[in-house]
Amino acid sequence: MEQYLLIYDSDCGPCSKFKRMVDWLDKFNRLSYLSLVSADERGLLDSLPRIQRHTSFHLISPEGKIQSGSRAIPDLVMLFPLGRPVAFLLRTAPGAKNMTSFVYSTLSRLHDTGACAYKSCSSHGSSLDLRFKTQRN
Repeated sequence: MEQYLLIYDSDCGPCSKFKRMVDWLDKFNRLSYLSLVSADERGLLDSLPRIQRHTSFHLISPEGKIQSGSRAIPDLVMLFPLGRPVAFLLRTAPGAKNMTSFVYSTLSRLHDTGACAYKSCSSHGSSLDLRFKTQRN
């Protein structure tokens, strides 16, 4: 059986906890995992606008279809035991898409405002590299 690929920010505490929770729920081992940086370097996210690549998790189906953030939740849930009826409700129940989007955006603010926010990571990493180089010279 081909696997889905969950791409997440491995440098982010909340994102890593999300990945561990998903891995625990993935009783049928339908998922593989890859960091955002590695996926971006391999070109797996080239079809997404650069700004979108590091602002949410991504789920890539065995056929290569990419879904991101709250839009990927129903397909992700479907992979878990008893996930099909829950995914059906998330897709069809009145207000379920809005609720899923609200919950996801609320939780993703932990990523956007924390130390692991993409822009601050880039600049933070650069300053660490500069300090390390300065100390070595």
